[in-house]
Amino acid sequence: MAHPSLPASLLPFAALLKGAAADFLQLDAPLYIARAPGAADLVGGPAEMLGGVSASIAIGRSVYCAIQNRRDERVRVRILRGVAGGGNLEWSGKISTLYTKKGPPRSLVVLKQQFENDGAGWMMEMVAAMIGLRRTHQLNTPKVGFDLVMWDQLPASDGHARAASRATALSLAFKASTGLDKKRVDGVRVARAVAYGQQEVLDRLIGLTPTLTAGVARTGCLLTIDHNLDPVMNWVPLPDHVSIGVVDLGLGSLVPAAALDAVVVGAQMALERLNAALVKAKQNPRGGWGQVTPTEFEGGLRNHVPIKETGAEWRKDFPDVDRPWASKVDLEASYRLRALAEHHVREAGRARRFLDTMQEYARSRRDEHLIETGRAMNGSQRSLAEKCGIAPEAVKEFLDLLNEGGRKAGFFGARMAESGGSPMICVLAQASGLEKLREILRDYSKKHKTHAALLPGTGQGGVLTAWWEGVLETLEDADDGDRDAGPSKAVVASDDDA
Repeated sequence: MAHPSLPASLLPFAALLKGAAADFLQLDAPLYIARAPGAADLVGGPAEMLGGVSASIAIGRSVYCAIQNRRDERVRVRILRGVAGGGNLEWSGKISTLYTKKGPPRSLVVLKQQFENDGAGWMMEMVAAMIGLRRTHQLNTPKVGFDLVMWDQLPASDGHARAASRATALSLAFKASTGLDKKRVDGVRVARAVAYGQQEVLDRLIGLTPTLTAGVARTGCLLTIDHNLDPVMNWVPLPDHVSIGVVDLGLGSLVPAAALDAVVVGAQMALERLNAALVKAKQNPRGGWGQVTPTEFEGGLRNHVPIKETGAEWRKDFPDVDRPWASKVDLEASYRLRALAEHHVREAGRARRFLDTMQEYARSRRDEHLIETGRAMNGSQRSLAEKCGIAPEAVKEFLDLLNEGGRKAGFFGARMAESGGSPMICVLAQASGLEKLREILRDYSKKHKTHAALLPGTGQGGVLTAWWEGVLETLEDADDGDRDAGPSKAVVASDDDA
């Protein structure tokens, strides 16, 4: 039986499997390989409120998963890691460890305790992907065991939308192994499953921007999302001779997680304050700060939002708010509510200006439009520093180097990715400016003794290519006997949907 050739994007993982998982997978039998790229946001957010806009790209590195069904009920999971990363992680058990006899997964409390006893707390990441898919009716209950191998090719630094990328790759692998929706994969449904599972199982708030980018980004395009009740998504091609250079400074976490959460949580707290005042005045509440214009904000709406407020003061007035973000309100922390609200009000306008002027440049090739595009990015970066308090000194130093080169060097704008949640900087540049960017990065890396890098290209979303099914090694003299009651050549599906 002929099997399809591996796409070029999967070749590095396939080569790795032949050396690092030949004892784990049956390489001469059919298996599935799925992948999802990392992502970087350029403008918008970080709170994805109604009326807001975001733009992002996939980076040229991915998370990969290989999955193969077995003939028995055994489940084995291996996460490939280098020696520097602590070596591989492994867990083995049975389907009955994960699922009850009636089909649904075991309770999260039971699973968490089981994995902690096994020294494999990281397995809850797998559970999060399964739970998200089941809650969105995209995963059948497995009736046979499986072997799963995952490789995270993203840089070692934090960020790169790693959680979204890993969860998307896992979700595609699980969908493939149970045979559900083989002929059609809905990127929006997968993104919602990822966000749901991460929130319910891992208490992580992940927005649609990184999850959709990991799923449906297109090479050479920005992914734009209008955050409405029904989000509107578009692919915007990068103009000729224009590049987005994604720089990883290699410095690890630069901003505490609590500070990043505060930018989202504080904006939501401020919106609750505004809407309480509007309802009292018998006016329509707003669904998000993106639905408030700068003129309205400066014209009086800002006065309904305290300049500062502690979490305890806010919670006293809003004890019944139970949305996912509300669990992150720190009663002891002081939030700059008005400044955070202003950031989100103006960020929506900056994001629209960024997209409009980039498209104008694509049509006219007039530099003034590209200059305005860069100004929107720079304005977003300044607002993150001034309004949100996210201003790592190491990032400022690198941005100063870019500003010194300026447009003569081919640089037009820059902004921290993940709103400061990672050591990545997105640089809007002419294609001719990338070599100068590499030069600046080499000097910076040498000074700070880091492994800073310019990440390659823009990636293709994992959902667009779904998964590959085939055989990695054809062995004419392969033993036809059981390999540890190993993988079945048939994909086993169940009739009961979650």
